[in-house]
Amino acid sequence: MTLRDFRIGWRLLLREPGFSLVTLVGLALAFTTCFLLLGYVRYSFSYDSHVPDAARVLQMKQRINWFPRPDWDARSMLPLRQVAQDSGLVEQASIAVRLREPLRAGEHLHEVALLAVDPAFGGIFGIVPLAGDLGAALTRPDALAVTRETARRLFGTDTGVLDRTVQVNGETLRVAALLPDLPANATTRWDALTGPLSRARPVAERTLVPEWTRGGIFLKLKATADAGQLQALLQKAMDASPMEQRMRSRPIGKTMQGPGTEIRLVALPDAYFDPDMASSRSGDSYGKRSTVLGLAGIALLVLLLALTNYVNLATVRAQQRQRESGLRKLLGASAPRMAAQFIAESVLVAMLAAVLGMMLAWLLLPTFAGLVDRTLEGFFAPARIALALLAALLAGTLAGSWPALVALRVRPAAALAGRDNSETVGGLWLRRALTVLQFATAIALGGMAIAVAWQTRYASHADPGFDPAHLVTVDLPEGATPALVQGFVDAVRGLPQADGVTLSSEAIGRDGFKIVQGFRTRDGRDLRLEVKPVSPEFFEVYGIRPQFGRLYRTGTDRAGGDALVLNAAAAAALGYATPQAAVGQVPFTEGGAVIGIAPGIRHNDLRQPTEPIVYLLRPDYGVLTLRTTAGMEAVERALAPLWQRYFPDRIMVVQPAAGLFAQSYREDARLARMLGTASILAVCLAAFGIYVLAAYSVQRNRRQIVLRKLYGAGKGAIARLLAREFAVLLAAGALLGLPLAWLGIERYLAGFVERAPLGQWPLAGATLLAGLVVLLATARHALVALRLPPAAALRD
Repeated sequence: MTLRDFRIGWRLLLREPGFSLVTLVGLALAFTTCFLLLGYVRYSFSYDSHVPDAARVLQMKQRINWFPRPDWDARSMLPLRQVAQDSGLVEQASIAVRLREPLRAGEHLHEVALLAVDPAFGGIFGIVPLAGDLGAALTRPDALAVTRETARRLFGTDTGVLDRTVQVNGETLRVAALLPDLPANATTRWDALTGPLSRARPVAERTLVPEWTRGGIFLKLKATADAGQLQALLQKAMDASPMEQRMRSRPIGKTMQGPGTEIRLVALPDAYFDPDMASSRSGDSYGKRSTVLGLAGIALLVLLLALTNYVNLATVRAQQRQRESGLRKLLGASAPRMAAQFIAESVLVAMLAAVLGMMLAWLLLPTFAGLVDRTLEGFFAPARIALALLAALLAGTLAGSWPALVALRVRPAAALAGRDNSETVGGLWLRRALTVLQFATAIALGGMAIAVAWQTRYASHADPGFDPAHLVTVDLPEGATPALVQGFVDAVRGLPQADGVTLSSEAIGRDGFKIVQGFRTRDGRDLRLEVKPVSPEFFEVYGIRPQFGRLYRTGTDRAGGDALVLNAAAAAALGYATPQAAVGQVPFTEGGAVIGIAPGIRHNDLRQPTEPIVYLLRPDYGVLTLRTTAGMEAVERALAPLWQRYFPDRIMVVQPAAGLFAQSYREDARLARMLGTASILAVCLAAFGIYVLAAYSVQRNRRQIVLRKLYGAGKGAIARLLAREFAVLLAAGALLGLPLAWLGIERYLAGFVERAPLGQWPLAGATLLAGLVVLLATARHALVALRLPPAAALRD
């Protein structure tokens, strides 16, 4: 290819602006999609790549199988850190305990990710401070280290911040080190670091030898050590721990199969795609390898579909340029020379589309980042741009090869005589097959998008067992004294906006806090069930009525009382033949009679069955719920001065109770949006493809159409002639796409215990949409065929 070939290609683009615009826009959208999706895939597979020797850095996780609903947690029992150090298998070991208290700088409180870590933490993660002494920040009780971004939030600048002070729970800490900001794709995140003896921690926790409580543990394995051997040692230590021994001594311990608390190690490069963590309650922070690889497949498929459209259109144009090709052959143009011209035109189009696509990607990056719910960085690095342009060059070369081959097959004599040099049968069927692939993709993605969106809407609006309207939740500060909490509650009850106030351990619809307790079944077995501490007003404020017996009532029951309320699942788990039979019984090992059966309240999302729940009048509260008819702004204004009076060093979190259920399905809503966007793009590409094929079909059948007209064929017969081919292509696309859509929908819905009444309408809807696309895309060319003048067609 020479510069002259590209100049000729440029002139051809300018000569046919309509063709050029459609071609460039279609390819540019595909390049935009491919650039964004493949960039996100690379971003996802690069998690924690900033950590030196990341493959040797292990994160400990655990699952407490004593719980009724055990799942994996990135926090482990902190004394296991010392076990790892004593094993001789690790170079460094550190705890990382998240401190929940906000930082105060001046008059303002800031929510930051503050970790209490060992001095070895910096070496494990390769932290090199920009200024100051990280060792001092992690050993002095009055010091901390902050990242540049956190310094800007706290002090308005990231220069001269050393020795500046912040307050945590009334304690003053000085900035001893300034740290670089973390990349966005880091599984372990922090805004500030302090040491295990820091004043930011409660006095009882300021120790180098932690109690049997949970926190993050990170280990750097020796180069020759075996991670499996270390994991076995840690599991053995966990099995011998005091907590496990107490559980094993109880009746439930004698029936436990396998470890009561399970320990595993995961290498940092594998942490983001850890399937255990992705299916846990903190799964929003992790990725699924299959989903990310699926996005890569969609990106490449979209590019393939767009290139298919371009090849189809370029082939039609090559057919229209037969006389030009025949004349060039007669004038002595060689086959490589002619092929170079067509490939140069294709490469020019691909490169222009790639540049336009990257410009669109730059504009759409904030929207795309919100769609995937990730903070994306480094998308437009020079190396990535160069790689994208190289891919465009390769794609253009491959896409131009087929039109070049069509041009090389032109017979000069026939072309100059005006006789069609039609495309080979194999080439025609290849392009038909690619069109079928387009429709199959559009139908599969469309059906899945409809199903996911409908299930998400159904789940987020499912009846939770009460009316969440007019209910507002307020998260109470962790570690607040009972006197402060009670004073705040009494003050809230006195607000004119308050129609009722109650307390509970956790908000309904949020699964962030779980308490289990031992009960005795009717046949004498020890059973652990999940309990929900609530205040006596709980059921009245939520408007929940009993199924049997009675529920807690204000004035009748008191906080700290021993009365129990069960749901039907708990009654069945305790061995009662009917829920009503449990009323008046005493299943609690320390006393307390069942006074009633509550209806099935959805404490979890639709992926979990209704769990056995026992409600207790135990003052272990974390959430205040307010019933009010006032709007959220009015409620927040009324609560703000009360919060400032009782909890001046904490940040108030207020949200409507109805919103908690929608938060459980954020990932599902995100998936529905991504599938919907991909399906719309696939439909557009399929529409363009069928439009091009219709144009070629009319051109190829011009003489047949006019001959049928001359022999008396009506408009209906001509329309059926054209429609037959596209109906077959649509049917073939449906036969290929519908089973894929069905499999995808079934795999997605398999995670739910309750499904929306979908039936087959998502598949039917996607097929009807594809049919409508066919109708609209072929309508123009059908009208052209019906109006085709016989004299003009026979003269060609």
